[in-house]
Amino acid sequence: MIRKNRPIWKLPDFEDRLEKILSTRQKLVLPPDNNITAAVLVPLFCKNGSRHVLLTKRSDFVEHHRGEISFPGGKLDACDITILDCALRETAEEIGVDPAHVRILGELDDFYTVATGFRVIPFVGLIPYPYEFRTSVREISGLLDVPLDVFFDPAKRSEEIWMIRDEPVEVVSYLWEGHNIWGATARILKHFTEITEEWQGVQDESND
Repeated sequence: MIRKNRPIWKLPDFEDRLEKILSTRQKLVLPPDNNITAAVLVPLFCKNGSRHVLLTKRSDFVEHHRGEISFPGGKLDACDITILDCALRETAEEIGVDPAHVRILGELDDFYTVATGFRVIPFVGLIPYPYEFRTSVREISGLLDVPLDVFFDPAKRSEEIWMIRDEPVEVVSYLWEGHNIWGATARILKHFTEITEEWQGVQDESND
């Protein structure tokens, strides 16, 4: 039984519960259309007794999303047998995490990037910590280990509607220690929190 008022992401068996949540829901699959297919990993880990998500700060040398905060990941390559292989390969190349050290918990909904025309498939995975991360000098300028609590706190999230190509687009952002986490990364994180909170709400109601 989940004790009310105790957030699910603070429970000892959160990863097991999250794996169940992701395996039993129907994810949104977007058509490729003319977009570039890419995959990312949402890497979760425990640090000092609390859960965190590992994000990267992209360098100024990459082709897309220069200087932005993002998940490790990238474009589908001809060598990738599956989309998951792409996410794990890119994670290994960008931050040095061995695919064998990642416990995949499931998939989130697909997302489009507004400005660069990517279709992004996010996978949630648990990685060990501490870990000897090895970042790509060309692609990554730094790593951020952000407490998961940040993304479940509405006070740390801002939401606006921008008009892009005459279409209204929701822009989500989180400010954390001087970093602006926004764009598809922020929308994926918001989606992740909504799935988790919705599931807990249903569980709480069933336990009344």
